[in-house]
Amino acid sequence: MRPCHIGTAEPFPWLRLGFAAALMLVLSGWTCTAIIGFNSCLGIPATPQITLISPNVISASTDSALLTVKGSGFAPQSQILWNGNPIATAFIDSQHLQAAITQQTFAQFGGGFGSNVLISVNTPMTSAVLGCPIPGASAALVLVVH
Repeated sequence: MRPCHIGTAEPFPWLRLGFAAALMLVLSGWTCTAIIGFNSCLGIPATPQITLISPNVISASTDSALLTVKGSGFAPQSQILWNGNPIATAFIDSQHLQAAITQQTFAQFGGGFGSNVLISVNTPMTSAVLGCPIPGASAALVLVVH
């Protein structure tokens, strides 16, 4: 059998199937075998984007406050990051996450009176899929601590 050269699925980015297939072609008496591979990125969460945090100002003396992060691309495994550190996060939907901010949050991850805290969202992957982009952390918004 002679190898066939068949184009990749790149011209059709919407065609992302999760398999490799062997294809046997018979053309005018010639038989050849081709192996065609397709990238499978279905189910891979997008990199999260945040547009708003509420509240965006918090008192350093607060006992407890509910931080809501609004944006897009959130998944159940998404985590709110406080100065780059993951904090306990509740997934509401693909556009909303929440976390309880307590004195323990300040003590563990910083953010005393007069400081700024960087709030971002990360969607960790349990395993990478070859050929697919790896989701990462969003850009950060500033939470002012007074």
